[in-house]
Amino acid sequence: MIKKSLLLFLLFLLMFLHYSCDHGISPLPEQPELSGFEGTIFFTSTWPDSIRRTYLVIFKNPLLQASDFVIFNLKYLSKEIPFGTTVYKFSSLDTAIIPVSPGPFEAGEYHYVAVAHQTTEELSLARKDWFVSGVYYVNNDTSKPGILKIEENKITRNVNIRVDFNRLPTQPPGG
Repeated sequence: MIKKSLLLFLLFLLMFLHYSCDHGISPLPEQPELSGFEGTIFFTSTWPDSIRRTYLVIFKNPLLQASDFVIFNLKYLSKEIPFGTTVYKFSSLDTAIIPVSPGPFEAGEYHYVAVAHQTTEELSLARKDWFVSGVYYVNNDTSKPGILKIEENKITRNVNIRVDFNRLPTQPPGG
């Protein structure tokens, strides 16, 4: 009886080893890095009590007229930034409202990256209810919004924005 049990155990062990081993201890294949961005928002002044919600927003095309502020142009809307925050780190790989699922961000150029807030009690998608608090600039050129360039299979780092509620940037048309 013991010999039969031992034989069954060895047979089971051999089958387990045969079906569970594929490449031994070889390393996993290298995975390409996902496309996306990350950075930090620095809030340098006291938050006004009138603010009800704040987000990082990214538009594919520039906001040259009020009609450019549409849901089809909005490519990224962060989860809500907590009121009173002084430093907020973000990444496109984190959960966001838009896009609906986290993951790779579509490679390309994005022409308006900003921190925006609302003072209305109810969430509104009307341009008149949004105020830009800070804008992403490239190379400290504050004369125009910077273009965020996302390359395929790369994370664009240091997408940093400064917010000073006492000195709001130029507002896009339609506000």
